[in-house]
Amino acid sequence: MVPFMESLSLLHALLTLLKGGNSKFVALGGVAVQNNAIQSHVLEAPWFKSSKRLCAYISCSALREVDTSKVLSEILQNSTNDGHSQMGKMLYVPRVEDRNSHMRMLNISSIDDLIANSMNILEPAPVDADGKEREDVMLADNPVDLLLLPGLAFDKSGRRLGRGGGYYDTFLMKYQELANERKWKQPLLVALSYSLQIMDDGDIPVTPNDVRVDALITPSDLTASLSVNGFPCKPATNVTSNDFFFDGLSQEANTSNIFGSTVTAGSVLTFPGLNTLGISINRVDFAPGGLNPPHVHPRSTESGVVIEGKLLVGFVSTGNVFYSKIITAGEMFVIPKGLVHFQLNVGEGKALAFTAFNSQLPGVEVLPITLFASTPSIPNDVLTKAFQVGDDVINSIKSKFGS
Repeated sequence: MVPFMESLSLLHALLTLLKGGNSKFVALGGVAVQNNAIQSHVLEAPWFKSSKRLCAYISCSALREVDTSKVLSEILQNSTNDGHSQMGKMLYVPRVEDRNSHMRMLNISSIDDLIANSMNILEPAPVDADGKEREDVMLADNPVDLLLLPGLAFDKSGRRLGRGGGYYDTFLMKYQELANERKWKQPLLVALSYSLQIMDDGDIPVTPNDVRVDALITPSDLTASLSVNGFPCKPATNVTSNDFFFDGLSQEANTSNIFGSTVTAGSVLTFPGLNTLGISINRVDFAPGGLNPPHVHPRSTESGVVIEGKLLVGFVSTGNVFYSKIITAGEMFVIPKGLVHFQLNVGEGKALAFTAFNSQLPGVEVLPITLFASTPSIPNDVLTKAFQVGDDVINSIKSKFGS
């Protein structure tokens, strides 16, 4: 990642361009041309056509956001009283409630439902023409399956930079928590971007509260296919049967390592046909006494089934409560998203489990590797303070991992 101050300089230059301080922005393919190309692509995309309930931003030309008026008009044409359009979609749009990053998404059925706020940005009135409160997506009985998002800058890894208010990140985190609580499928997060807004990976400063987008629509990519989580979709004309089959989990893995276990991933990295589908599966082989060490999956809940042997499966909740059980062949377990967990072979022989995820790329951070074998190394001052031990203990642990 580039130094933080250098990132700020890059972003300041970008903001200057977007505000019209440089004619390159206007000349870059033409704003109107880019707006039309992006919106046409959205309207023809299978993921848009199949969506039934979605949230979308109302573009503001003063903020140099990609225009969404064509998309919104198509959705709202001939809407019915229940908020559904002829396209069969329910639309929720943002309303800023205060300056503390509080934003709601309210249902509208007509462009006439929008009023200008103090910043001259269109947003829905809190009540409809009959004086009834508009449905808040956070209180709706059914989930949304798509969110169209604005931003100041993006990179191809899905990092998004807003305008500093934190409204969208706060809303997205709350909605994702709600979806998890209600066991809903997480919505597809799609950002719309001008070519000029795309930055190199590492140039965008990020915080733990930033929510990555799943897909990015930009004019420079419209000659190719939609890119999701950094992986381009294969053109339909090039798809073959082999794209939908994978034999990588059929063979027992070598478990001759310090942990006595090996994970064979069936994710989008090894099985491209999973791209955009939101699922993946791993094979985990255990030697006698083998351990799949404490780790987390930042983007996914995990479920698993023991095929052979006996495993102690455990995880620690956000309340610092440890849950565990010994399970055998045919029994299942589930690990909530982002929690530290492990599996230990407590049987007499080998063990085998298959684990499934609600993400095509769940990601993983193995805690001992992360803490004691990172590149560059975490300073000993941090680790000795965190674990309340001396340098000799930390150095001894690091040596076990070749650090």
